[in-house]
Amino acid sequence: MIIDVHGHYTTAPASLNAYRGRQMALQNKPVKGSLTVTDDQIRSSLAGHLEQMEARGIDAVFFSPRASAMGHDVGDETISRHWTEINNDLIARVADLYPGQFVPVAQLPQSPGAALDGVIAELRRTVDLGFVGCLINPDIAGGLQPFTPSLGDRWWYPLWEVMVELDVPGMVHASSTRNPAMHLNGSHYIAQHYAAVVELCSSSVFIDFPGLRLIVPHGGGGVPFHFNRTRALHVAESLPPFEDAVRNLYFDTAVYDADSLAMLVRKIGADNVLFGSEMFGTAKTRDAETGRFFDDILDDVRGLGLGDDELTKILSGNALRLFPRAAAHLGVAHAQ
Repeated sequence: MIIDVHGHYTTAPASLNAYRGRQMALQNKPVKGSLTVTDDQIRSSLAGHLEQMEARGIDAVFFSPRASAMGHDVGDETISRHWTEINNDLIARVADLYPGQFVPVAQLPQSPGAALDGVIAELRRTVDLGFVGCLINPDIAGGLQPFTPSLGDRWWYPLWEVMVELDVPGMVHASSTRNPAMHLNGSHYIAQHYAAVVELCSSSVFIDFPGLRLIVPHGGGGVPFHFNRTRALHVAESLPPFEDAVRNLYFDTAVYDADSLAMLVRKIGADNVLFGSEMFGTAKTRDAETGRFFDDILDDVRGLGLGDDELTKILSGNALRLFPRAAAHLGVAHAQ
């Protein structure tokens, strides 16, 4: 089985954007309203995903709302809650229409300056709906004030506690940015994901929550390349060795480069790497040198020269171990 742990609904029907437009026009008097999308519209919007899954041999995708459109920096807590519920309910419909192929992962209603009560409530609601994990935005205000506390700060502890209680992992995934000096899909995403690794590994989060499971996408935003830089910081600041601390985190393979992928697995180890490609995301264009889509990376993973056990861990075993609730969707046993 091949499981892609990093998929977003980037091709959602146009009525979702229309809903967002209406919501933005009513910010002063927010009402939830409703989203009108037919099953046929959902099926049509997923035709490309299904075609590429079949062509690439991917059996299942862990599927969440479009990360760049989570829009946590827009509006207030009520607006974020309404928008999140609409998106998550749409993901639940996708999972119901394509059981075993699209496994639901939740957006959370994060909002600048707001407490985590609403975030936790939506996590509980979606888990009750069968969701297997969640996305966590480490920069809720998109670079503006109020600044988001470091992921190593105790401010996040109520969320970590509930994630451990519910036995669900989270993917640390940035959303939009208000910083004009940061390209959204380029510099902002990569910077936020690398920052997440630095902040978490230099904190006591995993001492206080040893059962917490967090995945940092896109190879951790360059962690293998800066491995010794971060090791040096840990030595200078008398922190536990970075090479040990980083084993508390997990990383996906969406780096779109065979050499970088090889470095990731070599530095981090197969036990902490999960197959993820983020199809129809940043790297959905074709590489002129190979003729393949940049996000068609399964051959790169298979070309790493790993043994069967290690390859199986990356392609499915680690996903089944970290996302125990996914086993019911996939009709398989939970990997220990």
